[in-house]
Amino acid sequence: MPKLTVAKRYQSTELRDRLAAEYVLGTLTPNAQRRLECLMNQDPSWWEHIEHWQQHFAGITPSIDAHLEWEFAQPPERVWRNIDAAVNPQREVARTAAKAPWWNAVIMPLSLAFSLVMGVLISPSIMPPEAPKKGPIIVQPANYFALMSSEQEHNLFAIVAYRGLGDAKSTLRLQRNLRESELPPETATVWMRDKESGKVTRIDTLRNINDTRFMSTVEWKQLQNSSELIVTIGETPDSQVLYRGRCVELSNWNAI
Repeated sequence: MPKLTVAKRYQSTELRDRLAAEYVLGTLTPNAQRRLECLMNQDPSWWEHIEHWQQHFAGITPSIDAHLEWEFAQPPERVWRNIDAAVNPQREVARTAAKAPWWNAVIMPLSLAFSLVMGVLISPSIMPPEAPKKGPIIVQPANYFALMSSEQEHNLFAIVAYRGLGDAKSTLRLQRNLRESELPPETATVWMRDKESGKVTRIDTLRNINDTRFMSTVEWKQLQNSSELIVTIGETPDSQVLYRGRCVELSNWNAI
């Protein structure tokens, strides 16, 4: 692959931050990931953004949290066997064949031939109607997210926004960290701050977002232009701030 020239658009701190976040999350397309890795090899300053997001996401990964008191149990041996069988199916077939008794080599062909004959004879009478074809399952990706932190602790939970597909409405959801067992009081309210004017707009209470909050078209446009999300202890924007987090946009970045 030819060496990429560092374009002026890649000097934008905001663009670099978004690409680094998606690189760490693993949501970039394969082509976009390869191109970004070429840029990283050409300009080592990219690693500052990569390390920043690795540290952020490490805060909500319980398996590497040194403050957790419990220990994770080892999975049963059958779990590893199933993983190995899925990754190396040919090896599993060879292992199964080696364990099979010698008479299977005689019985299996006869059983198969008998089954084929019986199937031809009785299939016209028991053939079920053709089932309707199902469309592909669409997995809805996250479009925006904010890692919420307090003055004492970082990355306690995340607020994630999903754009509605088709006629479906956009939603706002709360993804909780294992360390955060209880939500703040019922009056705790979520706000979004406009990145241009700095104006704060109310979204809803944190408890309603915890149960999935549907967003109107106007609210979604306001979220798109937000720089951060804020959680206050009361229902007014000037009340005590409990949590805040930068609002980050996620996308496919096919054009990088």
